Amino acid sequence: MLILFASHCLAYGQSGFNDSISASRNQLTRQAMVVLGSWSVANIASGFLIAGTTQGQDKYVWRMNAYWNIFNLGIAGLGYHSLIKTAGRKWSLAENNTSQQAIEKLYLFNAGLDLVYITGGLYLRESGKNQSRPDKKAQLSGYGTAVILQGTFLLAMDAVLFSLHHKNTTRVNNRIRELDLKAGPGSFSLTYSFCSARGIATK
Repeated sequence: MLILFASHCLAYGQSGFNDSISASRNQLTRQAMVVLGSWSVANIASGFLIAGTTQGQDKYVWRMNAYWNIFNLGIAGLGYHSLIKTAGRKWSLAENNTSQQAIEKLYLFNAGLDLVYITGGLYLRESGKNQSRPDKKAQLSGYGTAVILQGTFLLAMDAVLFSLHHKNTTRVNNRIRELDLKAGPGSFSLTYSFCSARGIATK
């Protein structure tokens, strides 16, 4: 009876922990898509509007901001749609561990791409300096400036999100270590403490 109770108690606590991890991951992803979508809409609207009223390099900066964020808006829409499809799903500890590792790798990969974007923007600006035609010089310099801006924003966003998701990954890793301890000698006493901490009374 005591072993059965301990097993039930551990499962109860583990389910709540898994739900909290998946809920936090989904919330972070939802907020990220909202931020990216809002940034995209603002850049598209202001980009096309201001590009039509400015000349020279500034025109190309605003135009590229608009072009770039059409793509970003598509990513935000797809990400939000994917999140809705998985809403309410129950995740096991192993699945949460796999998902946390995958999402950290995704943001590290994205950060690498962001650095490529920034480097590409710097290259465009330098190329613009070597152009003899004023219109071509303005175009390359403007596009380069816009790409640097967009890449910097994405890099900052990815860095913040990686940091926030890593906190959940640390929680998952700590829980796995706790469960490894519970599986060893003295596991009953550890499980009892685990349950008691959640206010479950024993009879």
